[in-house]
Amino acid sequence: MKSNRYGLVATAMVAIVGGLLVLAPAPVRADGALAVGVPSDVAKDGFAYGRNVNSPTEAVARTRALELCQHAHDASDEARRVCTVVQGFHRQCVSVAMDPKAGTPGVGWAIAPTKQAAEKQALANCRATAGASRQQFCVMSDSACDTHQ
Repeated sequence: MKSNRYGLVATAMVAIVGGLLVLAPAPVRADGALAVGVPSDVAKDGFAYGRNVNSPTEAVARTRALELCQHAHDASDEARRVCTVVQGFHRQCVSVAMDPKAGTPGVGWAIAPTKQAAEKQALANCRATAGASRQQFCVMSDSACDTHQ
């Protein structure tokens, strides 16, 4: 009887501890995503983008980024039509750079561990697509970081 009673107590303790673990809140995971719409003729049709950070899940971030890209008010219909999610991320930063002059192809984006690194890479990517005569005109358009743990 003695060993059976200890067995029941141990079983009860495991059930209580297991129940507490189930009741404990899961850590909050925030995520981000970037969607872009890059038509075949960026100089003619421009581009669209949508980014989302600090979402509860990557799926939510991807959905929201795509919606923002598809509804970008300053983008052409063609650019919005070809929007697609290019990358999801967690605890990183996203940056978008572009040549602000209409009719130019310069655009770039990047996702990196820091805002500074993302901006540097986005500018480099913009310069690579801008053409030799427009490289110096690339500027940061947007930057944001997924900051929650």
